[in-house]
Amino acid sequence: MRILAVRVEPVARVLCIIYAFLGLPAFLVFWFADAQFLTLPFGIVAPLVHLNININLPRSTNPFYNLFCCIAEIVAYAVTGWITGAAAALCFNLVAKQRGGIDTKYVSTIDGESLPELDH
Repeated sequence: MRILAVRVEPVARVLCIIYAFLGLPAFLVFWFADAQFLTLPFGIVAPLVHLNININLPRSTNPFYNLFCCIAEIVAYAVTGWITGAAAALCFNLVAKQRGGIDTKYVSTIDGESLPELDH
């Protein structure tokens, strides 16, 4: 069996959620590390790949501004995760199309017939 393609939107959505959860610790590091600027990344951020635009917000003592920065960091990470997931799925689909699919010999699957019946 071979994987011919993956749907872009579900992959992008999953990475969006994962990156959004990483946005809060990123803000907390900014808050407790006494950094001068909070960096909001927008673009593709993956291991060994950083194709993004960074927006730097200065530190402030205003609590409403800091709340805005926290929300902005989470949203920026979520958007970045969506873009990264979409790019990864598109790259996977391109490679799978060129190679005639990706072999799944290392992926375990379950067919519907081998599942036990559940009594309701």
